[in-house]
Order: sequence, then structure tokens, then C-alpha cells
Amino acid sequence: MTLTVPVPPTMRNLQEVIHSRAIQPTFQPVVHLEDGVVKAYEALARFDKEKFPSPADAFAAATRAGVGVELELLALQRAFAHLDEMPAGAWLSANLSVEALLTPEVSATLLAHASRRIAVELTEHAQVHDYPAVVRVTEALRAAGILIAVDDAGAGFASLSHILQLRPDIIKLDITLTRGIDADPVRMALARSLVGFAQDIGAMLIAEGIETVEEHEKLRALGVRLGQGYFLARPGPLPDRAEIETPALRTRA
Repeated sequence: MTLTVPVPPTMRNLQEVIHSRAIQPTFQPVVHLEDGVVKAYEALARFDKEKFPSPADAFAAATRAGVGVELELLALQRAFAHLDEMPAGAWLSANLSVEALLTPEVSATLLAHASRRIAVELTEHAQVHDYPAVVRVTEALRAAGILIAVDDAGAGFASLSHILQLRPDIIKLDITLTRGIDADPVRMALARSLVGFAQDIGAMLIAEGIETVEEHEKLRALGVRLGQGYFLARPGPLPDRAEIETPALRTRA
């Protein structure tokens, strides 16, 4: 008699997502804080909430099941399927772990779209043990015209190490530093330091998680030029025109 081993529900859900390519990309604008003009869009993966309560749950489950890179590659491919809809002049940013970045199929996918104004956001919260290998890949991507971004700057050891080792084109200020920055002198001091640091190395600085007018105004006053967050615009579909003002800034004009 042949025994059938049942597939755990989480793994079954992951298999269904990967087999049916059931990731819905959505896009959150990155805007110029001075005038609200959209400069980029970050691609975010969305899943059936009955299967995974949040995207973080889906990617964490995939990593535990050994299919994390496969799910990241699928999310990348689904995002890139919308490149033809990108507004003129804006770049598209996609999130990848270091493990995914070092996978040949992922690198090949990025290089195949290198002429399309794309950026890679490295999202890794664990220590990287082979930075030379990572640098070789990021330098090849940069040489092809792809922007390299370090996500969650200031959130932990990994992001700061990424900045020092990879010399990124874009540094994204973590939401934990943005939240309440208008009332916290320590957060203000750190953001001011990162503004100067980014200028010194020729990188763009983007503040994530801007949720109030006070945070927005304080970041502008500190010299942060680019930002994203619910105060500016929530994730959604790509617009049909090239340069738009976000609703929050348009209301204030």
C-alpha cells in the first residue's frame, strides 16, 4: 500500500501561488517632497489574504520552506510585466534579498531589463558573509545602468554594512527613523547626518513611511528631498500620465 504524505497547508498555498503566478503587484510612488512630482515607484507584492495575511508572512513562509528565492523571482517578473506602463522619466524599484540577488536567474532577469530604468532595493537583515560576491553582482548591474538601493537604513547592522560595502546609488531611510521625527531631536540628528552622508557619496536619500504633514515638513527642513508613505500616496496601480502631484501635496497647494 502506498502512503500519501499530506502537504502542509502553508506549503500547499505557496505551491498554488508559484504555480498560478498569483502575485498581484502594486506600486507606491516616491515623490519629490518640495513639489510632489513622482520620481519613482516601488513595486510591492500582494497575495490572497485568505492564504497569507501579509506579504511578509508569504515571504517568511517561503524562506522557511526553501522556496524564498523562487517567490522573489516571481514577484520580480510580475512587477517587470508592468514596465511598459511606467510613466516617462520615473524608475521602477524592486525588492530583493541578497540571497536572491546572488542567484544567476535573478541577475539575468535584471540584466535583461537593464535599459528600462530600474532599481534594486536590497532588503536583508542578516549579516552577509561574502560581500565580494555581492559587490561583483551589484557592480555588474550598475555598469548596465541599474540603480542599487539599500533599504531600511538605520534599522540595523545589515543595512549600514550594505551602505559601507556597496556604495549605493539610493539610501532609504527606515520608517522607524521617520516616524515621529518632527518631535524627536535624536531622529532629526540622525536624518541630518544621513543627508550629509548621502550628498558626500553622491547617493539619493529617500525617507520611507511618511504618514503626517509634520513628518513631511520636518524632513523637508532637514534637507531630505525624496520620500514615500501614506501621507503622500498609498500603493496602487500605475497612473496613465507622466508626472503627477500626490493628493496630499495637491490639497496643501
